[in-house]
Amino acid sequence: MKILLTGITGTGKTTILAELQKRGYMVVDLDATGMCRWKNKETNEITEYGPIGRDYKWLTEHGWYCDTDILKKLLSCIREDKDVFVAVITENIEEVVDEFDKTFIFVADDGIIKERLDKRTNNHFAKKEEEQDFVLKHSRELLKKIKDFTEIDANKNPTEIVDIVLKKIHN
Repeated sequence: MKILLTGITGTGKTTILAELQKRGYMVVDLDATGMCRWKNKETNEITEYGPIGRDYKWLTEHGWYCDTDILKKLLSCIREDKDVFVAVITENIEEVVDEFDKTFIFVADDGIIKERLDKRTNNHFAKKEEEQDFVLKHSRELLKKIKDFTEIDANKNPTEIVDIVLKKIHN
């Protein structure tokens, strides 16, 4: 089964992938593959986010897009009898969702999301308050594009979340 884990940046997608991997599952963090890139929404020009972040205006003009052709090729290489967990949130999330058998949306309190973003060390996205405010608002709009999903309370600890996800896919 091909399972998509999505949610607002800071809801714990990468942490959950690490826990799933510890348990022997195949995982892919699309943010770390090069399959997703920042693009200008008007010109489609690929650009970089930059090490010091961006302002609200830049974030409204650009989006994080997944190359769905490459995603399809990747997923086609995975045996049908294996579960693979893929995590991402992208501007073109509705195209990404179409490639999966099951989708989980992680949700967490805004305060917890901001705290996680402030503390994380694996990347510098959304460290500034202006970026965090954009992420919270914009990501909610992106997630509304998903029609068939299971919501997961990401305020819990990672072990509990993984147990819940695994129970829901194997029922």
